[in-house]
Amino acid sequence: MNFLAHERHQVDEAFAGDVIGLWDPGILKIGDTLCEGAPMEFDGVPRFSPEHFVRVRLTDPTKRKQLKKGLEQLSEEGAVQLFFDRQRMDRDPLLGAVGVLQFEVVQQRMESEYGTPVAFDRLPYQHARWLEGEIDLDNFRLRGGCLVVVDVESRPLALFDSEWAMRNAETEHPKVKFIAAVQPGRANRSR
Repeated sequence: MNFLAHERHQVDEAFAGDVIGLWDPGILKIGDTLCEGAPMEFDGVPRFSPEHFVRVRLTDPTKRKQLKKGLEQLSEEGAVQLFFDRQRMDRDPLLGAVGVLQFEVVQQRMESEYGTPVAFDRLPYQHARWLEGEIDLDNFRLRGGCLVVVDVESRPLALFDSEWAMRNAETEHPKVKFIAAVQPGRANRSR
């Protein structure tokens, strides 16, 4: 479609660099590639380990659906990374960011774009590592100052309140890989 004010005209051909709009019933995600001919696959943009964390608190309990939709979309855009406590799952999700300004942006966008005011409770974690290897998450334990959560693709992520706690966990669990950055869509190898 070619858009100009309220006018729309169907376009049958597009070229590299053109910005095109597609109707999507929720199948496509940011970063998906559409092509003609042989299928193409690209490594996604790696997700780097965030250094700041907050727990999201919904200030209006009737807005749970808007909260879920908003956080999922903002996470897909890369505004923040979305995590869930394995015991609480969707209730009170966690957000991770490289800088604290990202939280202010998310808070403002949640209210203005999704009509959902939220509050954030800062968490003491400073380091995060995705976990890979033979891990039984129900019995995987880390000493104090740590929390194991899952990301939107159900990959386990350990949060640490200090570099010492992170290094200690790596020493205590030599069969587990502690990874600072992952590719989106990478297989989860935990049991």
